[in-house]
Amino acid sequence: MEDLKVICPVCGEPNYVPAEDQEEFTPDDYFECESCGSYLQILSTDPLEVVVLEDGEEGLFVDCPECGLTFEVDRGEEEVVCPECGHRFAPDWSDMEEDEEDIDYRG
Repeated sequence: MEDLKVICPVCGEPNYVPAEDQEEFTPDDYFECESCGSYLQILSTDPLEVVVLEDGEEGLFVDCPECGLTFEVDRGEEEVVCPECGHRFAPDWSDMEEDEEDIDYRG
């Protein structure tokens, strides 16, 4: 059995669950995303079914169109500056119409 790759539905970053831990999962188990601190619950590994128990930070995550860095911003900011390359851009908030807490994520 291989390590399970779980893409965090909040920040989009991968997390890896060691193969030996997968066999012990129960519906009450959860883990914290290493990137954003969200608490994720794995409901099933076959097929992969993940639900967000609690968002980590209050902000949202965007990708810099210049260098590709994913970083956190506050919702609704009109212009942000990438902390890596200094590129200024306006985040696209159009795909944030649904409340993330009401979505079940399946990989």
